[in-house]
Amino acid sequence: MEEILIVRPEIAPDAFLWIFTVSTLVLVFGVAYAATVTLSKMGYFSEKWITLGYLFWALQTYCLYDLSVQIQSEPFTTKVLMVTMMAYLFIPHLYFKLIEDSDKRYEQSADMAENKN
Repeated sequence: MEEILIVRPEIAPDAFLWIFTVSTLVLVFGVAYAATVTLSKMGYFSEKWITLGYLFWALQTYCLYDLSVQIQSEPFTTKVLMVTMMAYLFIPHLYFKLIEDSDKRYEQSADMAENKN
């Protein structure tokens, strides 16, 4: 039986702290983006705060790219991560648009039910 040899890139011990810090920042900026956009769309913050959310998204994207470089990811993996970040930019807006449209739809049917009584 042949042994399978898996070659992984070496991560220098002195780079571990930076990698840990950047990966933590990916999570922190991601939560900050989601929270800012969510609270703005729900009306707790004004719509001007969404600009700050976009800044958090840009910082998260940069940190994720830097992380992929630091851990020596394959180019395909880096591209997949960047496409995922583009989806992460638009999905909250799509979610709130669908909620808004469904609220409008069911408000009309609730008004029609009240008028029948």
